[in-house]
Amino acid sequence: MSSDAARSDATPDLYALPALLTVAETAELLRVGRSWVYEHAAELGAVKLGSGQTAPLRIPRDGVRRIVGMPSPRRERRSVPSRQARAVEDAKGELSARPRL
Repeated sequence: MSSDAARSDATPDLYALPALLTVAETAELLRVGRSWVYEHAAELGAVKLGSGQTAPLRIPRDGVRRIVGMPSPRRERRSVPSRQARAVEDAKGELSARPRL
């Protein structure tokens, strides 16, 4: 077995991960301890399920991708122009001031 084949078996497909991972799953994927995941929960974008002190954490797969330096998959472009794009087209090439928020 080649080293590439061994590496692909050991490295999970990060695009196939569930939307939310447990602390244990995240630790296993990143090959770190659970305490590391808790210490870096904010960086990972962890979500607390409940309001209690012992409420479980879930880690979004995008947080795991961000930590390993893997870009999120690109979203497909809209086939229908946005309202703002239509407004620009309707202006017949004339520039208008952007509305203040």
